[in-house]
Amino acid sequence: MSFTFPAIYNFPPFFTQQPTADTWSRQRALWVQLVLSYCASHRLFLVDLNELSVSPLFTNASISRSLNRKAIDAVFEDIVAAGNGEWEDKKSRSRCFVWWKRPDEWAALIYAWASDNGQKICTVYEIVEGDVTEGLEFHGLHIDAVKRVLEVLVRQGRGQLFYGSSDTDMGIKFA
Repeated sequence: MSFTFPAIYNFPPFFTQQPTADTWSRQRALWVQLVLSYCASHRLFLVDLNELSVSPLFTNASISRSLNRKAIDAVFEDIVAAGNGEWEDKKSRSRCFVWWKRPDEWAALIYAWASDNGQKICTVYEIVEGDVTEGLEFHGLHIDAVKRVLEVLVRQGRGQLFYGSSDTDMGIKFA
């Protein structure tokens, strides 16, 4: 999977929190865009910030620079505040769902697919791993993320959840 980093990624000051508030705000906005693009390209839905902090996303080996964890935390606070992220663990804030498509956008894609294909009832497994969704954008969506997405459909009155003996047995009856 090939990802092309933007030119700013090779600018050493990009990896240092800038002291001026306006500059730091703009820098965080660039990091937010980069994180969302990177996660979309690598189809990352749930990230562990400890692992991600040592990944190529935040460590540019070619210029020997890394963004420190405090700055990474600030970037993820912005991602969550903008509605493009949700803490899986609200207390420790070390794992975050990254919504490079927001839950309501994923919900709309799943609902459109179900409507277009006459799907009335589907399990989480069928949506995420089933042959009928192969090649679709939501195929492979993290199982906990898809549960949150299906809850959006319930709130919108577009479906009713049902529960089986396991997470993959959980499903939705579309309205």
